[in-house]
Amino acid sequence: MFGVKLTARIPLLLLAVFFICAGAANAQGPAGGRIEPPRDTARETEAKHSLGVARWYLTKRKAYEGARDRLQEILDTYPEFSRIDEVMFLLGEAHLKLGKTGEASEFYNKLVEKYPGSEFVRKARERLEETGAAGKGGQKEGGAKQQSTR
Repeated sequence: MFGVKLTARIPLLLLAVFFICAGAANAQGPAGGRIEPPRDTARETEAKHSLGVARWYLTKRKAYEGARDRLQEILDTYPEFSRIDEVMFLLGEAHLKLGKTGEASEFYNKLVEKYPGSEFVRKARERLEETGAAGKGGQKEGGAKQQSTR
């Protein structure tokens, strides 16, 4: 009698486990944005290391040309890098420190246009306004205010 009850409960137990696991798999809900392909972890690690070196050159050593070269290497070698928006912003910063405002503005504008949700967009717009090179990407509120005060 004990064996019959146990064999009757096993399929129910397996069915319950199946539904619990199926529910957990869908618990995350629909994707909240565009689905990105998986990144190569080795290339991501290499790019993060290079970014750290470039930050150090830019902030600690004040070696702006070295930082610019390292950042350009990241941009050319790892275009799918997860922090490519930061790379573009820092390239603009390096060019600005070297006195090349035209090149700096290009990188700031690219950042604003390609990555509007980036945490660096606000700073890039500020730099564009500071340099007076606010293009399509740099003008948000500023362009309308300038026209109304004339």
